[in-house]
Amino acid sequence: MTSLSSRHSFGSLQRLLILRIVAMTVIICAIMASVVYMNQRAIFGANLTERTLLGGAHLRVLLIGELDAPGLGNHAKIQSALNALREFGYRSSSGQFVLLRVMDGSYTPVASVNDNTFPHLKTVEELLSTRSYRFAPGERDLWHEVVTIDGKPCIHIAFPLANSRNEIVAYAEGVFAVSDSAVAQLHRAMLRAVLYAVLIVIATVALLYPVIVRLMKRIATLSVNLLEANLETINVLGSAIAKRDSDTDLHNYRVTIYSVCLAEKLGLAESDIRSLIKGAFLHDVGKIGIRDNVLLKPGRLDDEEFREMKQHVQHGKDIVSRAVWLQDALNVVCWHHEKYDGSGYDLQKKGDEIPIGARLFAIIDVFDALTSHRPYKEPLTFERTMEILEEGKGTHFDPSVLDAFHGMARDLYDRFANSDEATLKAGLESIAMRYFTGDIGEMLKG
Repeated sequence: MTSLSSRHSFGSLQRLLILRIVAMTVIICAIMASVVYMNQRAIFGANLTERTLLGGAHLRVLLIGELDAPGLGNHAKIQSALNALREFGYRSSSGQFVLLRVMDGSYTPVASVNDNTFPHLKTVEELLSTRSYRFAPGERDLWHEVVTIDGKPCIHIAFPLANSRNEIVAYAEGVFAVSDSAVAQLHRAMLRAVLYAVLIVIATVALLYPVIVRLMKRIATLSVNLLEANLETINVLGSAIAKRDSDTDLHNYRVTIYSVCLAEKLGLAESDIRSLIKGAFLHDVGKIGIRDNVLLKPGRLDDEEFREMKQHVQHGKDIVSRAVWLQDALNVVCWHHEKYDGSGYDLQKKGDEIPIGARLFAIIDVFDALTSHRPYKEPLTFERTMEILEEGKGTHFDPSVLDAFHGMARDLYDRFANSDEATLKAGLESIAMRYFTGDIGEMLKG
């Protein structure tokens, strides 16, 4: 049909590529940031848990004598041990135990310490009264949960205490309030880790982008070459029958241009217009199977000849349906001889049962056939042609589509009816660039 350049198409494809890469980069960054965030929280929690375990081990050392004694020995000594624990880890830069207590095997408190300066101590005491943890028999692992107390992050912990014979005889439970400085430190660490992850992703994308661009340029070039080959194929098929039927390619050129102009006025989607372009070129390809004495008969066809002529629709369907890329051309190839009132052929469909592309093309095909020269007829005037179209309004032609064509028919006729091949090819090249090559990125999205 025309020689197409990949430069314009690659611009569309490159925009699509950039948008996709940016979108995927944002998604990957979001995923990486979430993973890093959760990992940093886990590390922070693990550090606090480790510190708590060390405190628990130290508490066991302080209490070992009482843990070995019946009934936990002297409870006053246990209270003294809890007080001594303040010197080891009751307070730290990470936070502080605002409440810590030791309970016997039946979970009865025997000693406790708390921080009366903590403004939310009452809420902490209410938490322990309603959510105290109970260990399963033989369970020895430290248990913890992160809770928010009046908007402040805290860790509720519990761990068993074993005597020198490794028998669990007591339990410790408490609430560790994370300090503001530790929270700020956690946020800074998270921010740094997230930033590093994002920078790594962006750097990786930046390094890969030139490689992807080169590959996409090759794909775009190959796609345009393939598209050009497909367009040339329909041009060859259309020209083959045009040479037999009208001795010229100009009919196919004109009906394609006319159809696109009318489709644009009707507001058809670009995908529908691409289908229409293919169908316009191939609308009568089935006539290649019709005998010359019928196809080129200058007079009126008799009933038998007309029945044979109508077979070109089925021939066209058989030819076009063999190519996947041409499937959407079947709307025009198979339906453009249907009439609005149902009296046409091949299936006698009517009204909106006929695809809009076929209803549109039926008007264009008749218009160009009447206004152009054929070996067996002279062209009719524009005025007489429009009178004939008007006579078919509501019977042969869709009234609303015909009304839309009326408003542009004179301009199209003056511009293209008597144009030479070069002018028509230039018009087709513009159409191809607009609906195929220039939109290859959009087509590849599908």
